[in-house]
Amino acid sequence: MSEELNLKELFANYIKFNNRNKKFIFLIIFIGVVSVICYQKFKKPYYETKAICMSGISEYERQEQVENLSQRTAIDLINHLQINIDNKDFVQLAKVLGVKKDVASTIKFIEAEQLYQQDMDEKYYALNKFEISLTVFDNSKISEIEKGLIYYFENNKFVKSYHNRYIQSNNNIINDVEREIELLDQIRIEGAQNNLDVSSINIVSGKEGKELSNQIVTLSHHREEIKMKQALLKPLVYVQSFANVDKKEDEIFLWSILGAIISYLLSLIVAFVKEII
Repeated sequence: MSEELNLKELFANYIKFNNRNKKFIFLIIFIGVVSVICYQKFKKPYYETKAICMSGISEYERQEQVENLSQRTAIDLINHLQINIDNKDFVQLAKVLGVKKDVASTIKFIEAEQLYQQDMDEKYYALNKFEISLTVFDNSKISEIEKGLIYYFENNKFVKSYHNRYIQSNNNIINDVEREIELLDQIRIEGAQNNLDVSSINIVSGKEGKELSNQIVTLSHHREEIKMKQALLKPLVYVQSFANVDKKEDEIFLWSILGAIISYLLSLIVAFVKEII
């Protein structure tokens, strides 16, 4: 019972204290909120946008498509750029992106994250795509930064080396397949001349287990599949480019509430000290 009375008395004293100093408290809160709004209005505005990308780096490395691994190298390369941004080393950032320093200096934040999809069992599995979040001070530079990221991937020594080897390896396979097609075609011609049927041998393609009755068709299918992968699996490809945004991210409402709370607490401390003195 006594504890309840103490709490009531404490709360009553708190209300009385606020009433005695309400003008001073309202003044401090007003100054705090106005200061936050002015700061948010006059500070350098920034814009947030996103892009969906995919990369063929894991294919160059001949990695198995293990969960969370297929886009890991590309994601790490994007996130590594944040080191230069945090250190405000925009000269180096401009160099790796192949853009001017004034373009690089507009980047406030960049981050890449793996994209996931939920299956029927409510389990998440990694897609072969990732999302890049970009925050810039100048929205007119977004397209240049987008091209700069492609330049960054294509001129990275590690990626460039593996990509060149990947293309060379694929070209060697394509050449071998084309020679084999020519050889099989020659055998078929010679077989026809000698009344031999060599067109009905069944072979099974390895990827989907489909049975094909013609070796030349199978080899041609394999060759075109390699060509398609080689054409599509670039170091960095935009599935969806960065959106052009015009809305500034100022967060006035959130910071105004925070400013009001801090100002209120500060006014209580100052008012309490004034009454003691």
